[in-house]
Amino acid sequence: MKNVTGIFHTSETKQTHRFWLTREGIEKETLSKTAEKSLYEDHSNPIWVLRHSLGTDQGAEDYSSMDYEKYLSQDRKHLLEKFLTKSGIKDLVYRGINVPVPNSFYSHAVGPIHAGVIEPGHFRFIVEGEEIQNLDIRLGFQKRGLLEKMKGLNKDSISSYAEAISGDSTVAYAIAFSKAFEEAHGIQVPEEVNFARTVLLEIERIAIHIGDMGAIAGDVGYYPLQGVCAMQRGVPLGVMEALTGSRFGRGALSPGKVRLKKELTESILNDLAKRIQDVTSDVASHFERAANKSTNRERLQICGVITHKQLKDLGFVGMVEKCTGHSRDLRHHDSSYSLAGDSINLDLDAGQMKGDAWARFYLRYEELKNSGRWLAKAIPVLKNFHTVYESFQKIKVSKAKSGVYFGAAEGWRGPVLASFSLNSSGDISEAYVRDPSVLNWHALELAVRGENIGDFPLNNKSFNLSYVGVDL
Repeated sequence: MKNVTGIFHTSETKQTHRFWLTREGIEKETLSKTAEKSLYEDHSNPIWVLRHSLGTDQGAEDYSSMDYEKYLSQDRKHLLEKFLTKSGIKDLVYRGINVPVPNSFYSHAVGPIHAGVIEPGHFRFIVEGEEIQNLDIRLGFQKRGLLEKMKGLNKDSISSYAEAISGDSTVAYAIAFSKAFEEAHGIQVPEEVNFARTVLLEIERIAIHIGDMGAIAGDVGYYPLQGVCAMQRGVPLGVMEALTGSRFGRGALSPGKVRLKKELTESILNDLAKRIQDVTSDVASHFERAANKSTNRERLQICGVITHKQLKDLGFVGMVEKCTGHSRDLRHHDSSYSLAGDSINLDLDAGQMKGDAWARFYLRYEELKNSGRWLAKAIPVLKNFHTVYESFQKIKVSKAKSGVYFGAAEGWRGPVLASFSLNSSGDISEAYVRDPSVLNWHALELAVRGENIGDFPLNNKSFNLSYVGVDL
């Protein structure tokens, strides 16, 4: 299976760069001066990728007179009727929305201000009784202008902007941008340096997964696991700080550079590995106790289901894809993982991956175990890092070649993608970023159809998508 997972249209050259997610990784295809109309008609291009990449501000959305069944349809023809106008395709930003509401149904709005310290987002439900018939999610409340601010930046000034795309994926985005700039400058990064990056990436993964497992447990009212996860999430964050000086790895990664503390002796590294081993074992055992409770399983199973057909037609990625039993994890192709002796195990229990909230809960448990086992072996290997890194830093960096470059990394949500066009000075002239959430917000919209309105918070937490990864 392969899907278009990003489209970067450069206004200077009028070229369209299309990114395909395949079992071998992400591949770039360049389409010269392609008419937008042909992109809309090409069934390879998911509608949400088109809206994210090519969408324009067309004011408030008014679908109140649209046939209700057509409004709910996921048929491509009906989606284009809904979003495509003479002005092009509508973007993903909220500017007001009116929806068709049949007799005996009602429209229910949530947000942008929510009951908790979370980012703003607008959720418009169509509900019959207590059952959700449709959900439209619109963001755009906190546009930061990041893509514009990246213009003129180079390999030495990009890292703080890359880290700000979505703060819970600091390491993943830093890796993606680093890879792209390293290709542009012809920097051959030693595997030991890539290995250090993968260690930080896996620490980021398990820290977020532990927090999410606790949040889901809290939403089903199983507080023993919630309490454990709330406390133990701090352990991998503490290990990250011990390695880099920042709990979230900020400032640790940039093109051609990895900054780890100098005083990381073999004894210190062994201690950090033991901390990861212990926290993985502790959280996993508490998860297993929670999973054995029939009430927890019944609450999560067959709730918020994503189907294989939706996955294929709409291009969902990362955890949403994995929870259906498919996986195109970019880590399959990263040889640096094998420096720990064995490569990381990416297997998931296929019997649990049924596309529901339970699968997304269980997936985090399995990835926690897999990443934790690998980190326990990998962290002590960092004792060889500084010797190789100091030698690598003496190599002269070549001037960047102008052109379009991209980088990707398997963040905990899924593959993050960054691309940019460089001018002859090595500065960014245009930039493109595709967070996994861009595609997967629509998966949440579909997953809650037919669910009780009270189950929305649970389903939302099971996806845990990034608001700011869209509001660039």
